[in-house]
Amino acid sequence: MDRLLVTGATRSIGERLVHQLLEASYNVRILTRTPETADALTERGADVVQGDVTEPSSVREAMEHTDGVCHLAAIDELGGDAERMYEVNVEGTRHVLDAADEAGVERIVYCGSDTSLGDTDGEVCDESKERSDEPLRSVYAETMARAHGLVESRIEQGAPIVHAIVSTVYGPGDDSPVADLIEHHLAGRALVYLDRDAGYTLTHVDDAATALRLAYERGDVGERYLVSGTPATFEELFEALAEQTGRPKPRVERPDRLMALVRPLAESLGSWWSKSRDDVRETIEMSRGVTRLFSGQKARDELGWEPRSLQEGLRDTLPSFQEREHRRAHDLLESLSYSLAGLALFDLVLGGVATLAPDTYMALIHPYHEGSISPLLTRTGVLWLVFCGVQGIAALDPAERPGWVFAAGVLRLMDVPADPVYGLASHDLGWLGTLGLTSAPLFNLASGALFAYAGWRGLRAS
Repeated sequence: MDRLLVTGATRSIGERLVHQLLEASYNVRILTRTPETADALTERGADVVQGDVTEPSSVREAMEHTDGVCHLAAIDELGGDAERMYEVNVEGTRHVLDAADEAGVERIVYCGSDTSLGDTDGEVCDESKERSDEPLRSVYAETMARAHGLVESRIEQGAPIVHAIVSTVYGPGDDSPVADLIEHHLAGRALVYLDRDAGYTLTHVDDAATALRLAYERGDVGERYLVSGTPATFEELFEALAEQTGRPKPRVERPDRLMALVRPLAESLGSWWSKSRDDVRETIEMSRGVTRLFSGQKARDELGWEPRSLQEGLRDTLPSFQEREHRRAHDLLESLSYSLAGLALFDLVLGGVATLAPDTYMALIHPYHEGSISPLLTRTGVLWLVFCGVQGIAALDPAERPGWVFAAGVLRLMDVPADPVYGLASHDLGWLGTLGLTSAPLFNLASGALFAYAGWRGLRAS
């Protein structure tokens, strides 16, 4: 059986491809910078060579005594390091092809990306599609377009390359932009479309790996094969998600004018959710006005490839994402335990003083007030004690009591307008009362929104 070198074997497609090759009794060698990430593959019988596609010497070493190569190594981050992407995606491909030529390798499968072909303007295209002169939307797309040109040039020179162009991949364990959309849907954050008519060709990760194996076994040298599953707009994707999960799809589309206003703010605040400015910018670029719709019919006809439908793929994918969302909601709720306990203690003290020692409360908050408002203070104190009870119950085990966390958040949000109204109606506040009534609305708004969101997310996840 052939001896194959696989680059990019520790990423989602590559790992699945290696498993398939090992099951088919190929002798598989892996080139990776970090051998420990390939432990699961070495246990299955793969040979590991430490190296990097950007280092020609390590590529040549890994290429020795191999019959074929499957080159998948690439960086596909949005907003990533442009120089590093060029080194890996373009120069890394050049080094692999050069080493394969020197070693006399008989067969090469290059895993490209449909981003290199550009937008399809709403049409479903085949392998004859060539990129127009329109600017590409991300650094990744630019580097993959250069690598595409390099590979096509080598094919013209007679290199034994099968060019497999993979469309947008999704599936269990995926971390692509499609995974972000699925996660937003499950977490209830998918409220509006950036562009309902934008779309991609969605290909299950296991099907993509199968297509690459078939391309090595059956593909014609010098040919392109689109590894493309189901063309779908964002609206069609969310309709399929809604059908699978029973949760509503977005109802409205964000207007262009509003997007123009919000975009600079979103780019500036991207770091709040671990995104760089370039990441947010490219995510928006890739979500508005883009269609990469391709047909994988040639791979079906010539390679015998049988990809699953989008509905079948989502049925296989969603359980892992639902488990991930449950785990993240659980962690978020767990992180609120001390905050809930602290606020419960605060409300216990405040409510206890207002209920049991109203004169002391008045001396602290209303030092200039004449007369008594003990009945009102008693009722207010009882309300704070209710807050204390709800937050205390939630704090005992917030991950198992998302409903109580949600209720705590709602109570704090209900208290937001009360303090400004109370402050405007009072003319006898001391410095402590003024400070409290000034800071309380913002504090209640922030804590209430956090508790309500975390509780709601936990309820959805469970």
